[in-house]
Amino acid sequence: MAVEFELQEVEPDITLASLTGQLNLGSRPMDFEHEIKQRIEEGSRKMVLDLRGLTFIDSAGVGMVATCAKVMSKAGGKLLIVSSGGKVKQMFELTRLNRVIGVYPDLPSAYEAFGPSSAAPGHF
Repeated sequence: MAVEFELQEVEPDITLASLTGQLNLGSRPMDFEHEIKQRIEEGSRKMVLDLRGLTFIDSAGVGMVATCAKVMSKAGGKLLIVSSGGKVKQMFELTRLNRVIGVYPDLPSAYEAFGPSSAAPGHF
């Protein structure tokens, strides 16, 4: 099952990327990475990857997330992850990527991590 993703602006300064399916080597992670990098080039500096809809992520998927976070950081922005737990969250803990990228249990927590001006009440 290929990864499906939707990108939307939840506030003028926050991009939400919602992923479903499997983020692995055979599931188009490069397409998603390209879209994220394009948003960063267009000026997005606050991004939340909502991974609660993923059923699986492998090292290629984790690597893609790490690459996107690095690109965002170099642009002066911040990329955060929402994961409700399970194997996806375990992969971030196993690779210790959760020490580099903030991982939150829900969207309100992630939005709050950007600061008080970033509450997106319509998307909790």
